[in-house]
Amino acid sequence: MASTGTSQDTLGATAVSDWMVNYISSVIDMPKDSFPVNERFDNYGLDSVEITIMCGMMEEQYEIEVSPGEVFNNPSVAALSAHIAQRISERSATV
Repeated sequence: MASTGTSQDTLGATAVSDWMVNYISSVIDMPKDSFPVNERFDNYGLDSVEITIMCGMMEEQYEIEVSPGEVFNNPSVAALSAHIAQRISERSATV
């Protein structure tokens, strides 16, 4: 069955993307308004330690488990935010 919450999913992905842009831009000292959400995480200069910290903070923020492997499988803010929003939506549907 197709998802009927497309606009809600989009809003969820936007919120997750905004959270990641705020977090990463503060870590790498880059202006949020020019943040390249489609660039790969490795282009931002984030190392594995920082990715692990970000995953932990996302777990606290969104109350889901986020592994560093998910970051590597979804290697941009745009891709990871869509993935996390989908997981949040799926979790909400089963509660």
